[in-house]
Amino acid sequence: MNTSHAAAAGSSQPATEAGNELWRIEQNGIEPIPDDERKGDARELFWVWLGGNVSITYVIIGAVLVGLGLGFWAALGAIVLGNLFYIVVGLGGIAGPRTGTATMVVSRASFGQRGNLLPTLLGWLTVVGWQAVFLVLSAFAAFSLVEQVGIGVSTPVKAVLLAVLVAITYGAAVLGHATILFLQKIFSYLLGAIIIGVAIQVIAKSSIHYGAGEMAASTKLATFCLGTMIVAALPLSFSNYPADYSRYLPRDTSPRAIVAWTMLGNMIPAIGITLIGVLAGSVADLSDPVGGLKPLLASWYFTPFLIVVIGGSVTNNFLNTYTSGLTLLALGVRLPRYKTIIIDCFIATALSVYAIFFQDFLTAFEGFLALALVWLAPWCAVFLVDALMRRFEYSTPDLMRTDGGRYWFSGGVNYTAIVSFLLGAVATFFTTNAAKWQSPVCTHLLGGADISIPVGMLVAGTSYFLLQRRRATEPESPLVAERVGV
Repeated sequence: MNTSHAAAAGSSQPATEAGNELWRIEQNGIEPIPDDERKGDARELFWVWLGGNVSITYVIIGAVLVGLGLGFWAALGAIVLGNLFYIVVGLGGIAGPRTGTATMVVSRASFGQRGNLLPTLLGWLTVVGWQAVFLVLSAFAAFSLVEQVGIGVSTPVKAVLLAVLVAITYGAAVLGHATILFLQKIFSYLLGAIIIGVAIQVIAKSSIHYGAGEMAASTKLATFCLGTMIVAALPLSFSNYPADYSRYLPRDTSPRAIVAWTMLGNMIPAIGITLIGVLAGSVADLSDPVGGLKPLLASWYFTPFLIVVIGGSVTNNFLNTYTSGLTLLALGVRLPRYKTIIIDCFIATALSVYAIFFQDFLTAFEGFLALALVWLAPWCAVFLVDALMRRFEYSTPDLMRTDGGRYWFSGGVNYTAIVSFLLGAVATFFTTNAAKWQSPVCTHLLGGADISIPVGMLVAGTSYFLLQRRRATEPESPLVAERVGV
């Protein structure tokens, strides 16, 4: 890679043989990973995603499904169907070995170098928001943990605990890919063992034959659709991450293996823990998802459960924080990767302080999740349709350019992608039924059903395919140039 491309990558330090070593600060930014630093196989993705998904958020989702009025089997169907959306995360991971760079850099191939700034900015804001969400969740669990040992949770104590969690979370993210990969595997074993104990105790005090409450929508089908979209929101929230963790794999890594191990690592904890939330939500009040589980657990086991909440939130934030740093580089911030983590640290910590001390967290979380989906669904569709059209074959040097090249399109913008993205965003917005926004289409025409994710993706993906396919018949089309090797 020449020096101009390294500068465009937003890293002031060149890649070295020691660019990604355990317990050392990773030197690589978004510049393509050299072949001599690529190692391992797709199975390591299983541990990356498993460790990041042993999370209390799935318990919250399970309790929400019960609150919607879904019985056990309907909830199970929504959980399985919604989590199948993890296929978009698996497919997105294929681009990592093919390009050696991050997802939001690869997105330049569909949106253009300048056009990609819009989804990249939205991606960065969303990931910073997720960092704050998991800092807050881990902080709440830490507050309960110190109460267990008889320490009063005063404001100074809360501040100290939050500072410790911030140091752990961002310390690992600063060290980078190799350290995160190592820690995720350890946390997977530890947290997985504890969560199995939680599952056994919750199952013993609950039943799949619980009585479903009043349905949140007008029909069973509409309520089922609403629940499925709530479940699918979390898989989709990872769609702008996957290449960040697969880019260190060899170029010839099997695409099928990438998809399979990514889906397994995500779906096993997602389905299992959400079912725990369903069963727990049927017999306990989980408006407080941490304290609400306490009556269902042996008194001595509540402390290990709190460790799961804290550990799972921290491991999820390893992924959030690392991706956020790379996304800042993709925006053109000219700093070493580890310094972008420091920027995130200050912003996410400030948001966490606000949520902990001044705001109703669950209300803010619901609003944030619904807003994120409006852009994520159409962006993901455009990104994947473009990738499939070009069979995941990219010109990495052109991805790293800031002017010209086959991804320059018209003045750096692929207006086909922008138009498709905006059409999909509008379609998503007007088929959403969320806490802060119930579209008239959902409430008056669909009986309360939320079909925002498939509709938004279908509109954006179909629009892009039809418009870009038409462009590909024109001699100056970047896709035609790529196919003939120009």
